[in-house]
Amino acid sequence: MADYASKLVTVSAIENGIVEVAIARPEVRNALNEATALALNEALAAVAINEQVRCVILHGEGSAFCAGADLAEFEKATSQPASERLETLFLPAIRSLMTMDKPVIAAVSGAAAGIGVSYVLASDMVVMGRSAYLKLAFINIGLIPDGGACWHLVRKLGHAQAFEMAALATPIAGERCVALGLANRVVEDNQVLTEARSLAQALVAQSPQALSATKRALREAAQRSLNDTMTLEGELQDQCKASEDFQRRVAAFRQSRRK
Repeated sequence: MADYASKLVTVSAIENGIVEVAIARPEVRNALNEATALALNEALAAVAINEQVRCVILHGEGSAFCAGADLAEFEKATSQPASERLETLFLPAIRSLMTMDKPVIAAVSGAAAGIGVSYVLASDMVVMGRSAYLKLAFINIGLIPDGGACWHLVRKLGHAQAFEMAALATPIAGERCVALGLANRVVEDNQVLTEARSLAQALVAQSPQALSATKRALREAAQRSLNDTMTLEGELQDQCKASEDFQRRVAAFRQSRRK
C-alpha cells in the first residue's frame, strides 16, 4: 500500500485483506490541516475501491485519535465559507467510511474531538481505550457539530443526550460511549489496536457479499420506511443466496452437522 501526502496519512496492509489507515500527525494529536484532510480523503477513496481490501481499521498515531480540525489553519481561512471547506476537506472521507462496501472499525486512543468525532460516528464499529473520549468541542469556539455528527447523534442518542453532548461539549469516556451505543468495546489503552485487529479478523471470516449487504441494509434502514427496508432486505438476500459463497457455506454447515 502507498503512503499519502508525505506520510501525513499512512495505509498499511495487515493480512487477510485487513488494511489500517492512520492519521500521522502525532505531534499535534492528529489535528487535521488541509493537506492531512485531503490525504485522508484520497486514502479512504483508494481502499474503498480496492477489491482486495476486506476490512478497514481507522486510527491515529500516538496519543490521540484526532483532535479535530487544525485551528491555526482554520483561522487563516476566514474568507472561505465553512460549508465549502467541509465539502472539500472533510465530507469525502466521511462519505467513504459510510458507503464503502467493507466494514470500518475506528480504533480510538486518547481524544477524538471535533471533526474527529464525526469520523468515529461514520465508522461501523468502534473500539476505545479506557482513557479515550469523544468530545464535540465545536461550541467552545462558537460553531455547531458538523460532518454528519448531528445526524448520527440524534439517531443514536435521542435529542436530549445529543443536545447535552453538543451544547456543553461534554467529554464522553469510553465506558459511557459503550453504554450509549456510541462504541462497541472498551479495552486497556495499550490494547486498542490489538482488539480492533481481532474484530477485523472475525469480520473477514464472514461471507464478503453478506457482510457488504449487511452494511448496506443497516445504513439504508436509517432513511427508509419499514416496507422499503423489507423490500431491500429481500433483494439483497436474493443476491446473497445466488452466490457461490452461500452454496459453499451451506454445504460446509451441513457437513459439520453430520459429524
